[in-house]
Amino acid sequence: MKHHNLVYCKHHESDSRAFLYELPANVQVNAGDKLCVEDRRGEHIVTAFCDNWYSLDSFTEILCVANGGYYPPAKVIGTVKTKEFTVTQDCIVKFDGGEEQWIL
Repeated sequence: MKHHNLVYCKHHESDSRAFLYELPANVQVNAGDKLCVEDRRGEHIVTAFCDNWYSLDSFTEILCVANGGYYPPAKVIGTVKTKEFTVTQDCIVKFDGGEEQWIL
C-alpha cells in the first residue's frame, strides 16, 4: 500500500485556490513555509497553505480528480530559505538526498 506525502500550496498570497503537491517521503513542512515546486509549466515558488500530511494512493488519486488536478500530483523539489550574503537573498534548497545545495 503506497502512501503520498502531500501539501496544499498557494501560488500567490491573494489566491483563493490551493493546489495539491507531493513532497519527498521524509520531508516535513509547516503552513507558511516557502517551497519550490515543479509542474507542467516549470519551477515556481509557492507558500504552503497547511502542514504536510500523508494519504493512501487511492485517496490521493480521488483528491487530484476532485480538485481538477492531475494524478500523480506535481512535486515539491525544494524549500526556499533566506541567507545573508552582501544583501539578503532568497535561495532554493533542493531535495537531492545529500547536503543542502544553495541555488542563487
